[in-house]
Amino acid sequence: MKKITLVELPATSFGKLNAPKVKDVYTKALLPARANPLLQAILLQKGYEDVESIDPNLNKKKKLTEMNLERIVASDYLLLSAITRTIPQTKELAEIYKKANPNGKIIVGGPHTTFTPEETLEWADIVVRHEGDKTLVELLEKLEKKESLENVKGISYKVNGEVINNECRELLSEEELSDSPAPDYSIYPKKTTGIINTSRGCPYACNFCCVTQLYGNKYRRKSNKKILEELNLIRTHSHSVFFSDDNFAANKSATKELLREIIKSEKNKKSYSCQLSVNSAFTSPQTNEIDTEFIELLNKAGFFSVYLGIESINEKTLKSYNKPSTAERNKIAVKAFRNAKLWTHGMMIIGGDEDTNESLDEELKWAKQNLDSVQFFAPVPLPKTRFTEEMDKQGRILTKDYFLYDGIHVIVEPKNFSPYELQLKLMDMHKQFYTVKQGSFINKSSHPWFKRAIHAYAKKIIWDIEHEPQTKAHFEMLRRLQKR
Repeated sequence: MKKITLVELPATSFGKLNAPKVKDVYTKALLPARANPLLQAILLQKGYEDVESIDPNLNKKKKLTEMNLERIVASDYLLLSAITRTIPQTKELAEIYKKANPNGKIIVGGPHTTFTPEETLEWADIVVRHEGDKTLVELLEKLEKKESLENVKGISYKVNGEVINNECRELLSEEELSDSPAPDYSIYPKKTTGIINTSRGCPYACNFCCVTQLYGNKYRRKSNKKILEELNLIRTHSHSVFFSDDNFAANKSATKELLREIIKSEKNKKSYSCQLSVNSAFTSPQTNEIDTEFIELLNKAGFFSVYLGIESINEKTLKSYNKPSTAERNKIAVKAFRNAKLWTHGMMIIGGDEDTNESLDEELKWAKQNLDSVQFFAPVPLPKTRFTEEMDKQGRILTKDYFLYDGIHVIVEPKNFSPYELQLKLMDMHKQFYTVKQGSFINKSSHPWFKRAIHAYAKKIIWDIEHEPQTKAHFEMLRRLQKR
């Protein structure tokens, strides 16, 4: 009866363990963790009994409690999942655990640690790289039997101080994905937004994104039967459902069939949302003809909002990011989704080498006229991406303070701005988008009442971000760079 505890920590001020949560749009939304509910379900299915997930977001003060820490340090295995911006506090928790329980094992997974095993093994015992579904089970079996780890694919560890990177494990097939147990969301309260992931991988190769390096360039999707089973479980306790795939409709024909099944089975309409490539709006990559059937199916199935990775309406910028779309297609797709009365949220990267002050002014003007909501991101040098490798080679990465790797803080030196100028521009673009006067702009939306509420909420988030101690400190650092 080994005690296994899974923990995923929230983003906190300066990346300190149990510091106040930062107040950006991601931390404001209470969404279940992605990895740990699935890994917990897999371990329970394999017969492990003393398995517990801890999410500090569920605690009153959004921090680890004394009871949480007692459970953590008493665990035989501490399983930690982290993204780049939560690495510092994850490392801090690992060090507390190791000091209290030297014989316990720290096993870490996630995109950042997958690509930085040497760095991670300075504070962890084992890194599970890429997909952990099969790797974790085999690893625990070897550890329980005190057998060699040399044949466990997909892990990194140390032997006599030397880092050993075992051979990568083959990615799960579509059949294996469909056979996986449904994630265990039992620790989350009812009416929490439900999360469902239908696929892994992406057919595209944007140079700033680590999805293809993490999950492969081949798009793998669960069967519709499996997706509907998971969806039926989520429907029982969630008032809304977010399809968390990086590209919900990469397999358009299968997605259309899924939507038809949702329409057939739906009794009480739910509020669904998903992330889409703008290419999903078209009948094929070779034409600008809108796939009206797909968009109508989204509407009929109960989808309220779509989150589009637009990135830019500057043609040169799109090419520099290796985006599989054009400025023209971005504009046509956005118009089609909005005409269908879907809440259209744009995600855009500003500060690329082809961006200028004038081109960003044009992007803001277009966004105000065509989007219901928007997020403007500064480029983030996530580990292993081609963008990061190029910026590192050119010496343009300003800091390795990972808690700032959130897209809100400028941490890559831009070509046509000073870092401080771009930081001001990013904040100003958000303010201008969300502080326009009421009237025609608001009423132009198909959901004016919702838009008023969202814009008021967004203004509060912008204010909170600007007044975060870590943001103030970052602004000061950029000011000092400006003066040199």
